[in-house]
Amino acid sequence: MRRVLRPGSPVVVTEVQNASFFLDPYSPNTLQYWMAFNDTQLALGGDPFVGAKLGNLLLAVGYTDIRTEVKTFHFDNRTPGERAEFLAYWSELLLSGVPALQKAGKVSAKLVAGMEAELERVARDPDAVFWYSFVQARAKVG
Repeated sequence: MRRVLRPGSPVVVTEVQNASFFLDPYSPNTLQYWMAFNDTQLALGGDPFVGAKLGNLLLAVGYTDIRTEVKTFHFDNRTPGERAEFLAYWSELLLSGVPALQKAGKVSAKLVAGMEAELERVARDPDAVFWYSFVQARAKVG
C-alpha cells in the first residue's frame, strides 16, 4: 500500500486484538475453542493479536505521525438489543470455523457442542456481557 501512496497521504488500518475477548457468563468451552481458533491462525501464518502491533509495524515500514486507538465492543444491559444482535453475529463467526478446526483435529465435536450450548445460554442471559477490542491506527506516508 505504501508504494502507491504519495508522501503525506493518510492511511487508516484497523486490526483485531483477539486477546481481548471476554464473555459473561463464563464460558470455558467457548474460550477453549477461541484459543484453538487463534492457535490455528498463528500456525497458518496469521496473527490474531496484530492489532497491538500496528504502531511498530507501520513505523518499521516508514510511516510517520502514527496514532493508535483502542476501540471496543462492550455490550451489556445498557443496550440489550445491540447485545443480542452482536452475540448472534459473533456466534455465527465462531461457528464458521468449526469445519476447518475439526478437520485439522483442533477441536472435538464435544467441545463444539459445549460452545454452542454456552453461546445459547449467554444469548438468553439477561445480564450477559460481551467485550472485544480492536485497534485502529492512523498514519501518514513518510
